[in-house]
Amino acid sequence: LSALVHDADHSGVSNMQLIKEDHKLAEIFNNKSVAEQNSVVLAWEKLMCSPFLDLRRCIYSNPSEMFRFRQIMVNTVLATDIFDKELQTLRRNRWDAAFRQWVRDSAPIQEDRNRKATIVMEHLIQASDVSHTMQH
Repeated sequence: LSALVHDADHSGVSNMQLIKEDHKLAEIFNNKSVAEQNSVVLAWEKLMCSPFLDLRRCIYSNPSEMFRFRQIMVNTVLATDIFDKELQTLRRNRWDAAFRQWVRDSAPIQEDRNRKATIVMEHLIQASDVSHTMQH
């Protein structure tokens, strides 16, 4: 779903250009991952509409699962902002924390798996988003 919506309402203009132009979206999203955050907001609003109730029931069945799904959706869509160095650093640090074999925290096994799965999905969508532009 994140791959489907990650460019929803994208104007074809970079975040940097939106910020330079003082675009209203840049102001709304504090000049951070402007197009990506806008896509998440629009997609989430659409998903919450009544015609998508059955789809939502297939995706999650309780508030905890909904929170986790939204977290994954936000993280993966924001991962497509390859120009935000701060986000890249955070993602790299989370990758290191998730996959360093010699460091094990006291997190439950499922939480550890979720952390790893999320960071892998972020890298996959980022690679996919970048690679399609290299085909032209």
